[in-house]
Amino acid sequence: MVEPTSAGVRLTTLPLVSDQVRGETTIISVHKKSKDVKVGLEMGYSKDGRWLVISEIHPNTLCSTFSELKKGAKLLDVEADGVLHRHPSLQQAVVLIAGAVGDLRLTIMPLLDRYGFIVSMEEFLAHSVTRDMVREENIQLKKWQKRAATPKAWQEYASRKPDKLRKRIREGVPDAVRGFVWKLLAAARSSPEFRQATTWHELVAKAADIAEDHAVQIDKDVPRTMTEHIYFRSAGKTGQEALARLLKCYAAYHPELGYTQGMSSYAAVLLLYMTEEDAFWTFATLMKSCGLVGLFVDGFPLLFHHYDVWQQLIQKHLPKVDKHIKQELLQFLGMDMKEYNQIVKEQSPMRSMLPSMYTTYWFQSMVVGGDNPAPSAVAPRLMDCILLDGHLGVIFQFGLALLKSHEKELLKLRGDSLANALRTLPTRCGDFEALLEKAHEYKIADKTLQGPME
Repeated sequence: MVEPTSAGVRLTTLPLVSDQVRGETTIISVHKKSKDVKVGLEMGYSKDGRWLVISEIHPNTLCSTFSELKKGAKLLDVEADGVLHRHPSLQQAVVLIAGAVGDLRLTIMPLLDRYGFIVSMEEFLAHSVTRDMVREENIQLKKWQKRAATPKAWQEYASRKPDKLRKRIREGVPDAVRGFVWKLLAAARSSPEFRQATTWHELVAKAADIAEDHAVQIDKDVPRTMTEHIYFRSAGKTGQEALARLLKCYAAYHPELGYTQGMSSYAAVLLLYMTEEDAFWTFATLMKSCGLVGLFVDGFPLLFHHYDVWQQLIQKHLPKVDKHIKQELLQFLGMDMKEYNQIVKEQSPMRSMLPSMYTTYWFQSMVVGGDNPAPSAVAPRLMDCILLDGHLGVIFQFGLALLKSHEKELLKLRGDSLANALRTLPTRCGDFEALLEKAHEYKIADKTLQGPME
């Protein structure tokens, strides 16, 4: 073991599990003002002794700010003082990183989960797939391949067994056919001429001429979207380019709206499973046929409607939690219950102050955006249900199940601690399969969710 240096680099030779990683890489670029600036890495050899692996990332250091850098990542190359060093040894790496001044670039190969999200070594091991799971998934995949073999086969199955199909979709669509199933679900909600009004190539050409403020905002938001997925963080930046192109095409397709923050999360999830063109038209379907445009147009009418619906649902299904949240957060905001009830009675926009404190990202970013995104497995499962239902009912169900699973904890918290716990709840889903199963037990009528833009 080498003792920590002044640059905050520590090396160990502890055996680490990192042999089951895919081959995508990403680059970490930092700037060291002096040799004394802490990089904050601990490294060791992989179990087979072939690779340098990140074993610890210390807080409040240069490397701690990168969401794509987690324990278990392989360190492949180090570029210091303008010189690239490929596959350095332990001693070489510590000397290069500790002694560097100025720009320092680290090429890493992160650990990925089955969805392509960057995870730590602990997360990777905790969610590893067993042979029994693979066997069952293969059985289900064969059935799905038969159901979705062609649009005609899909329509026939949907007509003969609509309830069974809905049940199967809620249980989760296999990754191998998910993009095709999403395309079929979107097509069922669109008119035959929907994709014929203009072509994808025409929109790509028009994208260069969208309003400058929309283009600037898209370019700012794309690098901040789904930062823990390798598709959007890989060295080639192909994912970011595809996402920016899709959003700019939509701004050209719907110039009255253009682009609003939050839209990128929905589009990013689609790009994980679909081609750019198919993802674009599915995104357009979400906005138009599923009414999600109301989350983003001026005044955010659907968002405020969802705030009202959430207040009704939490009061109905979780009355103790609802009462506690109101009491604690109103006191935290310096308002009493009488004032709040009067605001609600008068239908003042301020009536949304409580749900807006923690649910905005749930609706505008599908729970996977913002500072406290849900785990990786959540995104595709939620999208399955959104395209199936044509609304965000599953987000409400997910939220209710999440609050119920943490009810005892929440009832003990006060003021700012409660507000922070509510904001970070999506990061603490626990057993997501069990949570989603519980979520579907909450029945929400479609008419309850119909907003002013539908």
